Amino acid sequence: MSDTALAQSFLAAAAELGMCTAAWLFVRELAAHGGDAAVAETRDRLGRSFPVFDAVCARHLDGQPRAPIAPDAIVKACDGARRVLVVGLETDFLDALVPRLTAEIGLLTFGELETDWPRVIANYGGKVTPCELASFQRFAGSRSALVTFLYGTGAAVGHVSPAWLRVIAGDVRTQFRTLAGWDVLGREMFVYPRWLVQTPLADFSVVAR
Repeated sequence: MSDTALAQSFLAAAAELGMCTAAWLFVRELAAHGGDAAVAETRDRLGRSFPVFDAVCARHLDGQPRAPIAPDAIVKACDGARRVLVVGLETDFLDALVPRLTAEIGLLTFGELETDWPRVIANYGGKVTPCELASFQRFAGSRSALVTFLYGTGAAVGHVSPAWLRVIAGDVRTQFRTLAGWDVLGREMFVYPRWLVQTPLADFSVVAR
């Protein structure tokens, strides 16, 4: 497969699953069929274009398997919320989180990739509601939570989907009771974080790792 075709395949997966979820899927398949050599080769071909994939490959090659997904800290952060709005897409993490929440759950249907949002949301059997960017504030209130996925968190900053910056203006911070970030990558990125933007961790009331 050419580098272009490989990149298109990864983008298609990331659009439906999320960057981190797609990266682990690719790494599992590569390792199963070609071992660490296949993972390293594909990292060399795609890593500079997809920093999350690069970091996941590095974790695998360093002998650090993916940790079990534990949504407990996010569930606790959302305790008492009537409405929870999720910004960004990581289906493995949503799959773990959604069944644990009793609140109304919204998923912001806005992103940089060509995501088939109706198909993604249909997987949650009516427990997740689509929310357009223009109407996201209907999820705000004194008993509400705003949740996003973090990648490559350091001492003071993390990286998020660009959609997060579209909703996190100064007045929004006062409209949601909880602003929670969930670190889904578990390590810093080594290449320029293309597809993502930097944000201060101080903006969050909860950072779950």
